[in-house]
Amino acid sequence: MTGKLMIFGGSGFVGGNLARIAAQKGWAVCIADNRPLLHAEWWSVNVTDKDMVEKAIEAVRPTAVVNVAAVADIDLAERERDLARRVNVEGARTLAESCARWGIRYVFFSSDAVFDGNGRQYTEADRPNPVNHYGYTKWQAEQAVLQACPQAAIVRLSLVLGFPVSGGNSFLASLESKLEQGRAVVAPVDEVRTPVDVITLCECVLELCESTFTGVMHIGATDSISRYDLSRKLARRMGYSEKLVEPQTSAGGLPGRAPRHKNGIISVALAQRLLATRLLSTDDGIKRAFSERQIRAGALNVEKENDYDG
Repeated sequence: MTGKLMIFGGSGFVGGNLARIAAQKGWAVCIADNRPLLHAEWWSVNVTDKDMVEKAIEAVRPTAVVNVAAVADIDLAERERDLARRVNVEGARTLAESCARWGIRYVFFSSDAVFDGNGRQYTEADRPNPVNHYGYTKWQAEQAVLQACPQAAIVRLSLVLGFPVSGGNSFLASLESKLEQGRAVVAPVDEVRTPVDVITLCECVLELCESTFTGVMHIGATDSISRYDLSRKLARRMGYSEKLVEPQTSAGGLPGRAPRHKNGIISVALAQRLLATRLLSTDDGIKRAFSERQIRAGALNVEKENDYDG
């Protein structure tokens, strides 16, 4: 089907990757964010401004809207609660209302932080019980989105692995930067996540944009891993000493760090059953993330050589 895809928060880590992959698959891509993305149509839009959102959507008339705009820093959301509410909840509601009004497919990004992390494995049917304000805003947003736009799809994520296209908050890029500087990385041993590589995630989201699925879907790896073990695994993959990764228990806490849910173990059975996109193991997802960076670096070098030859 494809068509025109409008990505709110599209110049960030996930949004930038989604824009690039969507363009490769034939979508006409429009970025709605506070800064442009190379080779994409751009609208300067603040999701908390209803008039600005409505004017942009009316002008673009996209086939599908994906909303990755969020105050995703859990500690910032805890400190700036009103900001987190306005962006994460009211912004999501505004987009849902606009998409419902224009009959546009809407895909909203949520988080496993809606759960308290005391369970063993969470399905889409489990009742949320967040332990921090970020998780609470995402739970509120899910309800607001489905109330305003019942045909929307909500994607719950645990942790996304990959590298930015042009900027944004990437766990993997941040980890690599610290390791390059020889800095110790403190990683919780009792916080388990179900990571997904950004390429597989984007393929799932684009599939959802063309599907009729409604409601909540978990997307992640086919297995789970602690943040400590994951950081050590990534350090090895990047050629750094595992000793740079130091264990930290949530019980001890860190100054200024908001509470975290422990078991971010989400079941991906629904996605495996309904999506054609194959979900990967954590190890295969890591391989894909690094392989994609090598491919992009090679393509960039060719582009530079062509510019020089010209």
